[in-house]
Amino acid sequence: MTKRKKARKHRRQAPRAGTQPVLQRLQAALEVLLHPRETGRPWKYLPLVLALAFAARAAVALSGDFVLHPDEIMQYLEPAHRLAFGSGVTYWEYFYGARSWLVPGTVAGVLLLFDAVGLGQPSWYVGGVKLFFCAISLAIPAGMYVFARRHFGETAGRAALLAGAFWYELAGFAHKPMTEFVATAPLVALLALCVRRSVNDARTVWLAAFLAVLTAAIRLQYAPAALVLLVIVFLRTEKRIQLTLAAAGFAAAIGVFDAVTWDGGLFHSYLTNLRYNLILGPIRSGESPAYQFLLWLIPAGLGLSLLCAAAALRRPRRYGFLLGLIALVLLLHSLQAHKEYRFIFAVIPIWLLVAADLAARLAAYGDGRRFARLAATGFAAVSLAGILNGLPYQDRVYQAWSKETGAVGFVRNQDPIFAAYRYLARAPGVSGVWQVDRRYFNLPGYYYLHHKIPLYDASRGRGLKVNLEAVSSRVSHIVSADPGFSVPGYSLEQEFSQIRILRSDRNDTPVQAWIDYAPVMVTNLNKRIMRRIDPDSPSPPAHYGIRFADRERP
Repeated sequence: MTKRKKARKHRRQAPRAGTQPVLQRLQAALEVLLHPRETGRPWKYLPLVLALAFAARAAVALSGDFVLHPDEIMQYLEPAHRLAFGSGVTYWEYFYGARSWLVPGTVAGVLLLFDAVGLGQPSWYVGGVKLFFCAISLAIPAGMYVFARRHFGETAGRAALLAGAFWYELAGFAHKPMTEFVATAPLVALLALCVRRSVNDARTVWLAAFLAVLTAAIRLQYAPAALVLLVIVFLRTEKRIQLTLAAAGFAAAIGVFDAVTWDGGLFHSYLTNLRYNLILGPIRSGESPAYQFLLWLIPAGLGLSLLCAAAALRRPRRYGFLLGLIALVLLLHSLQAHKEYRFIFAVIPIWLLVAADLAARLAAYGDGRRFARLAATGFAAVSLAGILNGLPYQDRVYQAWSKETGAVGFVRNQDPIFAAYRYLARAPGVSGVWQVDRRYFNLPGYYYLHHKIPLYDASRGRGLKVNLEAVSSRVSHIVSADPGFSVPGYSLEQEFSQIRILRSDRNDTPVQAWIDYAPVMVTNLNKRIMRRIDPDSPSPPAHYGIRFADRERP
């Protein structure tokens, strides 16, 4: 290579004179803030702890069913079942294209896999989907361990691993397909990448870009936190162009995926949902105060999170990075009118990282080991009480403002409606179901019922109450929580706590079939907002879109 070519190459590679000092200062500040350190071999018990973490998650997941919020069924499981098997209630997000198919599409893939091996029944796939998300959630304790040992030290890393493995909220909600829980896994993995001693290899660069875009694609509200972590990698790596191109490529792929699945423009569902919430925000203004999340954090962990934050404030240089991330997530979610505790799920592993290092530092001084053991015992007691719903005012944390929340029972006091629908899925002779006292959004839906049969909710079943003589021609089974509810010609078949299942005495009476089994549920508010977004948006069909096979009007 000639001297002239070498000089040109050197000029291309060298930063501009004005930017070099700025980059150097930023990199130096990051080294102080992150203080990444050399690490030896991982703890030999890491695989064992992760296996135990999976067992804890699986135990909660398979012990029964509960819903933190109806969105779990409405936005993820029900559309996945409709995609895989053809039956499922279509809620407004999937009528207007306001949700990405990323998560429900993944669930549908799992359902089809189970069906391909002859296990396409709720008794198999419900648990299988839960275990699938439990496996994904292991990225949280693993990422916590990697981050803590590089950021604080090996002792803090082990404490963080144990906290991430067995804290009741991380174990209790691990099997949920909701975006807050799913997106936290790649976010914590990205957090761990930020403190690698070197981030200059191509694999780290591509992985960081993928994790950042995936986090934002799953949960758009976590995009700012993911962007901050991606910028840190950008400032620390020498492969900045490669990182930028990788992130842009992954983002474009998400946009194209959204356009293809909704037959619309790039990022169709994200833009539609954003516009919808910008209009809905003022309507829901005043639902809860800006500091509501702090009020929820106190009973959720018996005040441990705020206690750790207060202790961390005394050492901002050591904990400033984590406290900044917590503040970012809390601030962005506090600005919106509608608040639910689940929205800030990503805060939980971050404050647990602070708690892990505080415990490790406590154990390192004098008689600190005894106090550290006491702290660990207290942590375990709070976590056990949480998973058993024994914390004071805990039930108020998991209620949305709209009071649509089901019974959050973890391993006890669960909503018996799921057991009832599991029974209907396997019971013989089920050809039509009428849920007397619940709307579609508060039902387990076709995901649990599975049969391609008519399913009437409390609203659509009003006509049946008026004309009880016609009930036997529409449904074979009736589900109600009212012990006094009865219909002539129907007898009690099963009871699940207060839920009663009545069955028609005339088992040979044919039930009037529907043309398809995807009723559409769109409220007037949904329709009005979507008309403001797009005057040409379609109108929802009458009668929930239910059409009888003989073309008779319902």
